[in-house]
Amino acid sequence: MTNSPYVRSALARAAFELAPPLIRETLVQEPDFREEYGIREDVVLTFNNSNDSGVSVQRHELFDAIRKIFSGASDTEVTDTDGRNWRLSSDSKIEGQTRILPGFTLSNFAALSPDRDARLRALDEAASAVNLPASTRDGWHNVLSEHALDDEEVDGFHSDFHETPVHRTQLLRGEIKKGKGSISSLVPNSRRYFERLIGAYDGSASIRDYAVGKGRQLFEQLSAWRPYNGFLSSLFLSSHSSLTAEIGVEHLGTEDLVRAFDYLTARGDRISQLGVIEVGLRVLPERPEIEPALIRLIQQIRDDNVDGAASGFKLLSALFLLVDGELSRTRLLSSEPPFYRRLASLSQAALIHRQFVNFGVEIDRFCEWALSSRRDHWYYSQSLTDMRLEPRWNPELAAASQLKAYFLGRIMIAAKNFEKNIKGGELHDLVLGTELGSLHSLTLSEFPDPFLPGPLEGAEDCLNSLPAQLSEAIKVQLGAEEVTPSSFVALANSALIFRVDSDQVGLAAQALKLGDHRLANVEDRSQLLATLKGLATVAAVTRSSALADELRIPARRYRRDPQYPLPIREDIWICLVAAASRADLNDWRDYVGDWLTELAFSDLAGDDGEVLHACLQYLCHAAPELWVSCGRADAAVTAFNGRQ
Repeated sequence: MTNSPYVRSALARAAFELAPPLIRETLVQEPDFREEYGIREDVVLTFNNSNDSGVSVQRHELFDAIRKIFSGASDTEVTDTDGRNWRLSSDSKIEGQTRILPGFTLSNFAALSPDRDARLRALDEAASAVNLPASTRDGWHNVLSEHALDDEEVDGFHSDFHETPVHRTQLLRGEIKKGKGSISSLVPNSRRYFERLIGAYDGSASIRDYAVGKGRQLFEQLSAWRPYNGFLSSLFLSSHSSLTAEIGVEHLGTEDLVRAFDYLTARGDRISQLGVIEVGLRVLPERPEIEPALIRLIQQIRDDNVDGAASGFKLLSALFLLVDGELSRTRLLSSEPPFYRRLASLSQAALIHRQFVNFGVEIDRFCEWALSSRRDHWYYSQSLTDMRLEPRWNPELAAASQLKAYFLGRIMIAAKNFEKNIKGGELHDLVLGTELGSLHSLTLSEFPDPFLPGPLEGAEDCLNSLPAQLSEAIKVQLGAEEVTPSSFVALANSALIFRVDSDQVGLAAQALKLGDHRLANVEDRSQLLATLKGLATVAAVTRSSALADELRIPARRYRRDPQYPLPIREDIWICLVAAASRADLNDWRDYVGDWLTELAFSDLAGDDGEVLHACLQYLCHAAPELWVSCGRADAAVTAFNGRQ
């Protein structure tokens, strides 16, 4: 009896009623399971028209009707879930489409046709339109060569086409035109999508390795697909100079290259603009026609008012925090190094940015909405835990003003690298001159910000040797009899730009000890915070566990200081940054756990308990390994909050 198909199906259905929803959903998505137990999915498809009114139809009924049309029927009918009848007829003007009247068009159903040639022809056209990867296209080519798709295969077929940057961009444009949007449309929850946007992770240890490997392959594929569109798509990955170095223009005619420059000047995103500037400076001798547009692009970046309502850098910063925060929340790319996830975040931010510019989205309004989504909390927690692997970049460096400074620094470096390509005139004065308005004058006034690491440079070792003058200043300041905030200024300002040796870091740890872990002549809280944060950064980038250990004592003391008490949010920030002095996962986990557990059992006041509990939840989500060392802290603060 139990081997009877009817009984097996009945038993499976009964078990379904007792299983949790997640298990039911997982099982019903498995074709082998459904076939073995005779279970048929009752899928309903809904189609919306321009008025957002919908028609819902059983999938099998609709697909059977479409097959009849492809088999020669002039028309047929389907009944929707509301009992209304709709007539289907073939659109003779557009091969492979079926129209459901009135007003709904269903495309890309040629895969249901019994005509093999029609199926394969439609596949090639659709694959080219969305730049479907060759391996995926070939897989479907093999299937469609043998038979028309069955109902369940259609979902996978369409999903492959939908999870492409081209298709997602089209959907995003449609939502923007309607004045709508959602985080799920801005940040697809699909690994396959991001692998097609930036390339699949190939095991590279750094962004530079990735650029010459998978990055170069992706750019070559995009160029072979459609040179002009491929070039514009490649520029989404311009968040590191090693990537733009791999973007070629050999397949682009001069007219198309000038057109790309003009387009990006008028309607481009900031990341693509930076990338095309670096490419332009490299190819300028062979393509002198781009120089006027190159000048306009540089001036546009230079003149961006980051506090203004139309700032491109304000929008870029908000988009980066939103996308990276959502990727952290979903843990979509959690098994890859931080630089790969950030590359995905920045590239998606650039893609969204370009669509917003093209359709005139209000930047201030969007930034306000993005902030209300609270994805910045996920972003900050993720970035702080990432510092164990990439200690030279912290989440505060994603501020709009710092992103602009970083872009200016990148342009200055590119101009210096390709100085021989810049013969003179307005471009030379702009990027290599020293007059007011030149990039040189701006970078001098904003030093050291233009030379701080970018989002993808957190794992790179600093190659700049510490100048003798700065080295001497560090020794003098740290050797002073009285330990004040000024004692650490030269060291803290140098750590992210120059290579600081262990002896100098050791002097900082010794100075804290000699000063009894207190700072004399503190002027205000902001000065105190800058000093402690600076020392945490030094400990992180130099991997100095000794300095990180010494830093815990002044942080503990100033937490209870009657004049300048250290806020708990800042205390946690200092903890996570200083913890990056430990590259080993177990050591890092224990350092963070000890510090946060001490906080949890300290005298909490005001909303400290709520803040600490929220931080613990975000941090342990970003790095689940922390639950081992932070479990007591979470239990303590939960109990504390319960008594409030």
